[in-house]
Amino acid sequence: MEAVRKPRVSLYTLGCKVNQYETRETAAELLRMGYQVVPFGQPADVCVVNTCSVTDQADSSSRNALRRARRSGDDPLVVATGCYVETAPSEVAALPGVETIVPNAEKARLADIVDETLRRSGRLLFPLPDSGGAASTDDGLVQLSAGGSLDRTRAVIKIQDGCNHFCSFCIIPFTRGRLRSRPAGEVLAEARQLASQGYRELVLTGICLGDYGDEKGWPASERDPLALLLEALADIPGVERLRMSSIDPADTTQDLLDTMARLPQVCRHLHLSMQAGDEEVLARMRRRYTAAAFEDLVRRVYVAMPDAGLTCDVIVGFPGETDEQFEETRRMCAAAAFCKIHAFPYSPRSGTGAARWADDVPHAEKERRVRRLRELSDRLGLEFAQRWVGETVTVLVEQRDRTTGQWTGLTGNYCRVAFDGPDNLRGRLVPVLIHSAGSDGAAGVLLEDAVGTGASNSREVVRTGGG
Repeated sequence: MEAVRKPRVSLYTLGCKVNQYETRETAAELLRMGYQVVPFGQPADVCVVNTCSVTDQADSSSRNALRRARRSGDDPLVVATGCYVETAPSEVAALPGVETIVPNAEKARLADIVDETLRRSGRLLFPLPDSGGAASTDDGLVQLSAGGSLDRTRAVIKIQDGCNHFCSFCIIPFTRGRLRSRPAGEVLAEARQLASQGYRELVLTGICLGDYGDEKGWPASERDPLALLLEALADIPGVERLRMSSIDPADTTQDLLDTMARLPQVCRHLHLSMQAGDEEVLARMRRRYTAAAFEDLVRRVYVAMPDAGLTCDVIVGFPGETDEQFEETRRMCAAAAFCKIHAFPYSPRSGTGAARWADDVPHAEKERRVRRLRELSDRLGLEFAQRWVGETVTVLVEQRDRTTGQWTGLTGNYCRVAFDGPDNLRGRLVPVLIHSAGSDGAAGVLLEDAVGTGASNSREVVRTGGG
């Protein structure tokens, strides 16, 4: 008699941390429903692709992922969801093998819809023979351990969805809808559950994170609702780190900065969606801040948190951007001392205001500007990492580097650190003495008193407590 196995599902995510969060939640629910989550590309009964549509390249990558899902072994059913489904539903429906399309508004039911799709297919009417394949594992997109349980390093919590700000280059408000914040009680309950499961770091994410609690009907307060949420999360036993994902500079209040500086659990790291550093380009982008306001924000960040790590997103080659305007963006990035710059060439999105303008910066010039910013990012990253040489920093241990075999992980202020250590460190916060630096981070030595103990050091940098 053949052994009967669990139904197998693979998941693939493109785009933002919100998509990653939603895929992770779906994976967790499917595990609870008795599914086996397998790496994307391996034989599966059903494949879920959470698509992105932030650029034309994202559309193309989404189509490629849906085609790859269809080509996975055992002729899987393909379930498509995400923003590309919203912007091009007929294109998605025309792709071979796409069985079910799930709008963003239905993502809360994604696991149930996956199960319904598989059951409706009739495949579960017959026993699923055990092929002797590997158990659930880490596919690099949904973090899973070999035993099928979710990895305990860090967890993402979505606290809001939607966006009320229609930047001229962005399609997301059309695909995600208006601002909707999760009640604080729901967020805190989820955080307590994750902390009880052993997660050391919680990452707050959303489409427009800084707008949390800003919609009509939210309880009125003189305080920033996001700052109040951080305070409540920091009171939860077991929460050792709180990190925020990308935030709009216009929504980064002084109350939020002061709260970050005051709470030891909050990582001294901000990822700012800068996009450009020239006043005219920012105005055409319909961003809600000026270059001068951005520079003032950076100054206030470093006053509140001198050891803060700042990272950013920048779009180059926006319609009409001149060499001089790009150089102004580059100058502002250097002045801000970002430890990492994520630079992207502009790509017009159908349906946005900017798509009506001539895409007049040649592709080769866009690539040149991207390279210039990446070169600057490497230099600034080296300078940031060099600041910690000779210091003891606290690292959340994530994984071993496939090339060197060393452990790697992040400090609270976003410095990646590599070091040697025993096999029982994954998911722990450990002290590391930094002895060298490079453009991609630092290297150090694990302090001996951390080996073999369950203790963790909540201070991020011994010198200041803020790294």
